[in-house]
Amino acid sequence: MNDSFALWLTFLLVLGRIFSLLVTAPLFSRRDIPMQSKVGLGMFLSLIIMARGQSAFIGGTAEFLQALVAEVMGGLVIGILASWLLASFSMGGQLMDQQAGFGTASVLDPGTATTVTLLGNLLLFIGLLLFLELNGHHLIILGLVRSFALVPVGGLSLPLTVTEWAVRALLLATVLALRLAMPILAVIIITDLSLGMIGRAVPQLNVLMLGLPLKAGIALLILGVLSPLFLDVGHSLVSHIEALVGAALEGLRP
Repeated sequence: MNDSFALWLTFLLVLGRIFSLLVTAPLFSRRDIPMQSKVGLGMFLSLIIMARGQSAFIGGTAEFLQALVAEVMGGLVIGILASWLLASFSMGGQLMDQQAGFGTASVLDPGTATTVTLLGNLLLFIGLLLFLELNGHHLIILGLVRSFALVPVGGLSLPLTVTEWAVRALLLATVLALRLAMPILAVIIITDLSLGMIGRAVPQLNVLMLGLPLKAGIALLILGVLSPLFLDVGHSLVSHIEALVGAALEGLRP
């Protein structure tokens, strides 16, 4: 195997790890970002990694395919785990929608090609803005670049702890979603109890028709009042992504 061909195989391995992470990482995985931009960014980052110095791949076809699969799977795992954490904003919004009466209304999110509820879509975009404001996209790119210093090309291996990372990411996402939704859920529960007592005291009053717009208005009011607290959740989100990506890279080392 000549040196130029070995470097070409190395470039493909680098591109496999980078591109697989970009198509699943938070923000970068959205469909409203053109695929040409993702491919261009992946190629650009791959050239930077190659310019920083990577040892040429040495091995046969079977070894190359095995290394390529490991690189792609490693990038997919890291990107998916980070995306699950960002999805906590959408989860929190959907919890609010179910209690506030917006659960039956849904819109199409073109970025994910899925149907989401109103507050779920709103909080998802708030989460994306916080992710950008707190330089979460820089964190993803820097973590990707540093991963090649920590785990050289062809050195990735998928351990059995992948399931543990997935459970940890889901638990963290659930905690963040509850932190977002708990104030509104608590107020709406109190509102439901109050309406129930009013309904018992005044049977002639149509509590159902009164409760729907009342709970929707209270939910929007509390959401606006507590919106500055979303910044704290954003800080927690970025710190959790950084810790989870670091732990995943450590675990992917052979």
